[in-house]
Amino acid sequence: MSRALFVSEIFSDIISYINVEETYVYTKNSPTLSGKTLYALALTCRAFSEQALDALWESIESVIPLMQCGGIIVSHNTTLGGDHVIPTESQLAVICRYASRVRFLKTSFHDWPRPVRSFLQTLAYSSKVLMPNLRDLRVTCDSVHLLRPLLGPRLQHLSINVSTSVNYRRDLDLWQRISLHMILRSLPTTCPSLEIFDFNLNFSSRPGLRDAPLALPVSYAIQNLRKLRTVIVPAMTKDALTYLGRLSSFTGIKTHLPTCSDLEYVFGSSRGHLLFENIESVDWKIAEWRDVEMFACLWPRKVIAMSLRSEVKFNPGLLQKLFNSLHTREVFRNLQCIRLFEFSPSLPISFFQSFGIAITIDTIRPLFYLSALRVVEFDTGCSIGLNEDNLKEMAEAWPCLEVLLLNETYGCHDPNSVGVTLGGVVRFVELCPRLKKLGINFTLSDFGNLHDLESHASNTLESLTLRSRVEEHTLTSHYSRLNMLVKKLFPRAKCHCQFVSVD
Repeated sequence: MSRALFVSEIFSDIISYINVEETYVYTKNSPTLSGKTLYALALTCRAFSEQALDALWESIESVIPLMQCGGIIVSHNTTLGGDHVIPTESQLAVICRYASRVRFLKTSFHDWPRPVRSFLQTLAYSSKVLMPNLRDLRVTCDSVHLLRPLLGPRLQHLSINVSTSVNYRRDLDLWQRISLHMILRSLPTTCPSLEIFDFNLNFSSRPGLRDAPLALPVSYAIQNLRKLRTVIVPAMTKDALTYLGRLSSFTGIKTHLPTCSDLEYVFGSSRGHLLFENIESVDWKIAEWRDVEMFACLWPRKVIAMSLRSEVKFNPGLLQKLFNSLHTREVFRNLQCIRLFEFSPSLPISFFQSFGIAITIDTIRPLFYLSALRVVEFDTGCSIGLNEDNLKEMAEAWPCLEVLLLNETYGCHDPNSVGVTLGGVVRFVELCPRLKKLGINFTLSDFGNLHDLESHASNTLESLTLRSRVEEHTLTSHYSRLNMLVKKLFPRAKCHCQFVSVD
């Protein structure tokens, strides 16, 4: 065997190239690693064992493999001592040998059998941290008290999604609510290194009076975590928002947009401090549109990305007011990404499909002054009326455009719109050399001239979603030919064509 393999850096590099899809890794740049190959390496010799085991246990999806190593669980549903698990010291020692190697855990408590829950509950009554070197924990659960042994001092990314089957307002009993509050308030001491805090509890509905007590432990945790970079929570107090504004490490926020009075309090209490100095992205959930206008007027620092998720129906007049305020304020001059989503939990998608208010080019035109825009996404229940000249204006105004998605979920609902032909789509792609993702509605009025487009194939587009309203007889006779043509025009793109019959 080559002596070079005994150099830890060389062997570590070799391990990083073992790439088979058996084990999931939750970091963007980490490779997926083959469990069988790593297991074989760990058994080869002592020199390989430690690094191979580190890679083998780096990412797991359950604590069941750890319990199997400790001899507590024989299979997923079989234990040696019944459903109630109290591990011995020797079993814990074996488990800890491997648990200390785990860095990433993404799991759901719903799939865990009773022995697993009993094991975690036993640990929860002690101060034992099961995975002391865990960096990334993403969990969906209904038994929040079982989280305690999974929270460790080196945890940097915590994502808690309380199950949609458990409604905090009605179904959680008092004990579970107390457990949830205790977990949240203990985060500053159990996870002092936390950088990304993502807590999701029925986030699709606007916060009500019964959610106010929940905002207090969430805000307490936020105000006592010193390294936060990103916060995603249903609601927080205005004092917590002010604290985040003064935190130099803070770069991104997603929550319900504060009310006008709260915004005035936050920005009025700065006393000369540069609030949100390093913020890069904001993602607001909107209950009242007047709060958006206040946000646009008061926001003190430059922002690169902005998402607005409305719980009330879009009004084109209000949208135009917002866009006007964005292009006239210097803090939005370098905006690179704008996303607008319309979502109402109480209304079905079919309701939107019959909604006829149109967003016109005049509504969007104020955004043309934001020449740095790279991502533009509108997903609304309103129809978006555009023609090919409007697309040409977009291409000229946004030379860096990489993503343009228009009503990807709800589609186009304006039967009177002139629309964009497939040829117009091809010409727009040619005018946007950086465009990678496009979702747009088009008409088939130029169907007879489609063969002339084949010389304009684009190799830059990576994703394309096309929707069209066509007559039934046209769709039946030309559907397959149209799909083949789209694939020829955009050979690298993952294409999705959706046709709605108007007959």
